[in-house]
Amino acid sequence: MFPSSANPVSRTHRVRVCVAFAAGAGALLSTGCAASSSTMTGGPTVVFLDGSGWAGSERSVREGLRAAGFQGNVEVFAWTTGLGSLPDHFLVRHKKRKAVRLAEHIRQRRARFPNDDLHLMGLSAGTAVIVFALEQLPPGVSVNNVVLFAPSIVGDYDLSNAMTHVSGFLYATSSPHDGILIGLRVNADGGSGQPAGLYGLRVPSRVKRFDTYARVVNLPWRPPYADLGWSGSHTGATGRRFVQKVIAPRVLSNGPRPLNRPLAPTWIAYWRESTPAAAAR
Repeated sequence: MFPSSANPVSRTHRVRVCVAFAAGAGALLSTGCAASSSTMTGGPTVVFLDGSGWAGSERSVREGLRAAGFQGNVEVFAWTTGLGSLPDHFLVRHKKRKAVRLAEHIRQRRARFPNDDLHLMGLSAGTAVIVFALEQLPPGVSVNNVVLFAPSIVGDYDLSNAMTHVSGFLYATSSPHDGILIGLRVNADGGSGQPAGLYGLRVPSRVKRFDTYARVVNLPWRPPYADLGWSGSHTGATGRRFVQKVIAPRVLSNGPRPLNRPLAPTWIAYWRESTPAAAAR
């Protein structure tokens, strides 16, 4: 790589520069880049987390939101290791560390702009960071809505604690045609079992709070979605047209949502929580 006439000092210097550059690049890739508290801009905000090893879905999500009329902030929270898809997916401790930072970012934004809408969106393993972060939030701090694109968390993950920090709805896309998740044995949250991104989220058999699932909505793939650019693939739901036509109207509107089909219909959730015998089941 270096000329044979290069002396040992210059060669050593070059190696050190290369190592320093690689270390700096790795640190940059693994650092969350959402706005710091000193540079935060007020207004409606969407914080997006990409999937493991990916760095590209943010653009189509942003474009879809803009096409739907969203003029607020779109922040990207970078959480990956910079080491590739497999470490990003399997290193649960790393994701939990990043979740602490995301939770702090949410807390700071809420403290500075308490009345601004704040939504979280994530893809694949990034959804695990979102769920972990919600669980880390202090009492009284919440976001408005959450969207989990192709979540690679276990389907019956208990969202009771996370949903206490979501004032609106949590949406999860899923597709049985997802070629990435179909062979998955260990999920991004560390749990085993069918990932939510294949057949949707499910109410756990021993759920802590059944009523929270009255605000959890699966968005399974359907053939008409192919016309919106989502063929059922792993990242297809983050496409511009699907985000514009399906995601944005649910997340950005404060009006009624007649098309929502929550996992726990409101009347059942109320009955379960208000009837001791039913709640004990």
